[in-house]
Amino acid sequence: MFSRRTLVSLTVASGLAAAACASYAPPRGPAYTLAGTRWTAESINGQPVAGAAPQIAFGAEYRLTGTGGCNRLSGVYETAGDRIAVRGLGRTRMACAAPVMSQEEAFVSILDSANTVTQDGDRLVIAADDGQNVTFEQAPG
Repeated sequence: MFSRRTLVSLTVASGLAAAACASYAPPRGPAYTLAGTRWTAESINGQPVAGAAPQIAFGAEYRLTGTGGCNRLSGVYETAGDRIAVRGLGRTRMACAAPVMSQEEAFVSILDSANTVTQDGDRLVIAADDGQNVTFEQAPG
């Protein structure tokens, strides 16, 4: 048989697990409209994108993948209303021409510090607190 201490521990653990499941509420807001969409950057800080355009895709389970124009990137995103946070953003480390790398650095920097997202039809703007932003056009498919 189980000791009283073991039974109490199992009861508490079961109760905590049930409470965690019962209190879970999926995030509300743009997350549901972003999931399954792909976007191509049109401008970074108001400047038209030159060369290979950065792209991002919002996947299931809040996964973010894409390219900065040279390197592939991936991470996770979280939204609540018009707020967005990108976390754990990693990327490959290939070297490209200086202008492409400069554009990619600006793009990744904005994603790393992103805090607002607005969508208007096929346009998406991700912005940081300091006003830096990326404007995207929705990609087909």
